[in-house]
Amino acid sequence: MIRIATSSDLGAVTASLDVIVPSMRAAGNDQWGPLYPTGRHFNDDYAKGSLFVDEEGGRIRGFMTLNFEEPDEYVPLPWTVGQPALVVHRLAVIPEFRRQGVAEGLFAFAEAQAAERRLAGLRSDTYSRNPGMIALFAKRSWTLVGTLKFAGREAEFLAWEKTVARV
Repeated sequence: MIRIATSSDLGAVTASLDVIVPSMRAAGNDQWGPLYPTGRHFNDDYAKGSLFVDEEGGRIRGFMTLNFEEPDEYVPLPWTVGQPALVVHRLAVIPEFRRQGVAEGLFAFAEAQAAERRLAGLRSDTYSRNPGMIALFAKRSWTLVGTLKFAGREAEFLAWEKTVARV
């Protein structure tokens, strides 16, 4: 079940970085590390009511942040989805729950949230060294908008958007 995070979820979400980050690194993806994301990011997301978790049987299987916050690096991109657009950040699945549809469920939830809020669509980005997430964006029919660079990051990021039918 996907739901808004509670304060009792914060420890599990933050602790999950201890298995998620090494798993990403082992796959050649250095998108996440000691400086991003941190517990502070998730605490801020929780405080703003924008942290969502996929929980089953009392265990967090994955999580994401949904909000309207766009980094400055998004400004020059040729977006077709107008603002306000719901933005997906910090989406991850705990490694033991991968290949079980958790990430796809989180994406479907985000898309449904945009439609229910009568928004034109969603925006997001992912590291160019994250083939799993790139494949998921494509599978969910998101459109590649362009590339961007974040300071201190070696590789480019890919920007994506999706138009949704408003409910």
